[in-house]
Amino acid sequence: MKLTRMLAMMGTAAILAGLSVVAVAAPASAAGTTYYVDAVAGSDAAAGTSTATAWKTLTKVGATTFAAGDRILFNRGQSWTGQLHPLGSGSSGSPITIGAYGSGNRPKIDGSSLTGGLTTGAAVYLNNQQYWTIDNLEIVNNSGTDNFGSMTVNGAHRDGILVNNTSGSTLSGITITNNWVHNVNGCFHCSEIDSHGNGGITVLAQGTSDSWANVLIQSNTVDSVGRTGIGFWDISYYTSDQTVVVASQLSTGVTVQDNVVTNTDSDGIVVYGSKGSMLQRNVVGNAGQKTIVGSTEPSAAGLWPTRGMDAVVQFNEVYGTLKQGTDGQGFDVDLASINTKVQYNYSHDNEGGFLLMMGGYSSNLVVRDNLSVNDGWGGEKGIFTFSYGVQENTDIYNNTVYIPSGSTAKPIYCDGCDGSTAGTWSFRNNIIENHGSGEYLYPNTAGAVIDYNVFYGNHPASEPADAHKLTTNPLLVSPGTAPYGIASVTGFKIGSTSPAKASGAVIDDNGGRDYFGAVVGVTTAPSRGFHEVATVVEPATLADYANDWSKTSAHSTNARIDVSGPFSNMSGDLARYARTNDSAGSITWDFSGMKNFSAKVYQFWANSSYLTWSSSPDGTTWTTVPTSKTTAVATTNGWSTTTFTNTSTLPTGTRYLRANFASSTSWAVEIGKVIITK
Repeated sequence: MKLTRMLAMMGTAAILAGLSVVAVAAPASAAGTTYYVDAVAGSDAAAGTSTATAWKTLTKVGATTFAAGDRILFNRGQSWTGQLHPLGSGSSGSPITIGAYGSGNRPKIDGSSLTGGLTTGAAVYLNNQQYWTIDNLEIVNNSGTDNFGSMTVNGAHRDGILVNNTSGSTLSGITITNNWVHNVNGCFHCSEIDSHGNGGITVLAQGTSDSWANVLIQSNTVDSVGRTGIGFWDISYYTSDQTVVVASQLSTGVTVQDNVVTNTDSDGIVVYGSKGSMLQRNVVGNAGQKTIVGSTEPSAAGLWPTRGMDAVVQFNEVYGTLKQGTDGQGFDVDLASINTKVQYNYSHDNEGGFLLMMGGYSSNLVVRDNLSVNDGWGGEKGIFTFSYGVQENTDIYNNTVYIPSGSTAKPIYCDGCDGSTAGTWSFRNNIIENHGSGEYLYPNTAGAVIDYNVFYGNHPASEPADAHKLTTNPLLVSPGTAPYGIASVTGFKIGSTSPAKASGAVIDDNGGRDYFGAVVGVTTAPSRGFHEVATVVEPATLADYANDWSKTSAHSTNARIDVSGPFSNMSGDLARYARTNDSAGSITWDFSGMKNFSAKVYQFWANSSYLTWSSSPDGTTWTTVPTSKTTAVATTNGWSTTTFTNTSTLPTGTRYLRANFASSTSWAVEIGKVIITK
């Protein structure tokens, strides 16, 4: 079931060509000193500040404490053996940079001679340092001996790149980009920290007061490593109970994007202990290649967040993950994940299925506009697998699943649970084209919402009841046959005469687009599956459902996203904008040419002045917007809800709308859905 690394590279190019890429700008560097390292002509006795006076060894670099803005450049086409461990920290806007000069192949750092271990086992190592950029290196670290470990003997920690934090504080500003990391024989069972935290590229925060801010891992190629391809691992958020996520203790600003990770012993990409992480436009191929039989953690998944909040997993391709006793999914939303979105991804040929959803202690999961092809071919797990319960308020919609002939994949599966397992979840507007023989087993048979799906092909007796389901051919354009690479994606669009066209259920907060970027309406019936074939004609709308900051342009420091309960106070609404204190605050939206708006507001005190609105053409000059609000309707526990609207059309040229929270002890007001139209 393996595909080639070249296909993975082609997949990244195709994804980037078809989608709007969010560029992450490198910080501007203040003037520093540039040091050169030449393994052939250099001398450690030289100044190091020109190519003619270059240093020679890693020992010299490791004995130097660098300052903000400094650059350490290695000569291309050359190699160094040992550990690269420079000292010092940069500053905000002025990082220290490790890079390359000259022409030819990337400079190579070879850690094969290292003995292994947390501090001595990484080819490139930073410890309690911040504001560093590691760019354009080739890194290998294979000891040549069996370091995998066993049930009785542990291996030693080994990494290509390891950035470690045991400082007792939050460190910031790590960028790891454009590196080629390969042939790292990290341990599957390790003698020190959790073995997930070693492999190709690893960023760790170990103590209860250690965290990271602003970590960017981008455009790296990682191949043939163990245990993990790319791992961000912050265990500071808990002391003894991994199921309790405390937002203030999570790392922030973690982005893992545009990387290609292939042939890993275990997981491809993992982000653990982060708030608001972004995992996007990565390609992960052939994860989970090895295991230790009898291990307490024998399994792997291709790409997954866990123990965190507000993660977004989008535009990734994952294929070829193997099931080593259990799991083996392309994607996983694991234990203690809150408010996660899995959207616009392509999953194919993963033995364990498309998505593992680890139940218990997790909530508010959205799975939309993904394509799954020939997943779950091992027959044991499901395309969508609930594991030991349901992530409360899971919403799975507008996905397309293709199960080819001969497959035993289970379209929906409940691992460690059954039809009586409680939990609120829905399954709507999906296309399941099932030419295989797998059965359905799903939780909460009585209470789950399963509606407006297409079930075409084979119909096992366990297929879910669905009052508005279609069983006719959805007319996929050209599904093709294996191997299913990224070039196959367009073949799973629906045709213009498909019965799935414009026949789905309208879903609030639908993301506004399909996999391909086509507009999905907020009031008209969408097409079913991951492709919107209908042309949507609606007033231009900015719809913000207050579950992340992506639709806003600015907010005050005391503004926050509230996903706490009891949700009955907010008419069942799961996410709102609120404040952390009773000081004045604001939230701003940028939508040029807006004319009208409506905002659903939850209030604990009936006070007409607690919330006002203003508009601006330029973000500088603000004018009060006259508004009206509906009669407050009581919810529960002293709360009520009302809707604000403007009483006259906003002035021509209006670009910004701002909600203004008054400074008052009556700060218990929260904003839910905001709809702005032109």
